[in-house]
Amino acid sequence: GDTAYEVMFGPDICGYDKKMVHVIFSYKGKNHLIKKNIGCKSDTLSHLYTLIIRPDNTIEVLIDQKSVQKGSLVDDFDMIPSKQIDDPAAKKPTDWVDIAQIPDPNDTKPDDWDQPKTIPDTKAEKPEDWDDDTDGEWEPPMIDNPDFKGEWSAKMI
Repeated sequence: GDTAYEVMFGPDICGYDKKMVHVIFSYKGKNHLIKKNIGCKSDTLSHLYTLIIRPDNTIEVLIDQKSVQKGSLVDDFDMIPSKQIDDPAAKKPTDWVDIAQIPDPNDTKPDDWDQPKTIPDTKAEKPEDWDDDTDGEWEPPMIDNPDFKGEWSAKMI
């Protein structure tokens, strides 16, 4: 209606789709609704709705003496301006990188890093029935190189 108020609080059940608890404060002539959605009970029983406003600018909503929402007048309403504001003149430098980590440009690959993934098995022996003319030149089988360290990449910073 037309009557001014400072606090509006309570359940609002309109039809089947709107069932919420309103927490609205009037501040400097404007109404400020809580940013959070607080559901309400919609059965046939009576329920006790309680709004607690504390001196430290926090609030708590209870339904049937059970806490259903806690909040802050500063964070959950648009009535008290933030203590920090964005500087509209602040801009990212042109060379700004948005990724969290980049390869260290000063990191260098160790000299002993380049090792093959597999090496010839030095313990393998040419089979007795091997014939170079028919089977081709014998080559020992390849085994995993214990000194292989994988593909090198610079550490991330």
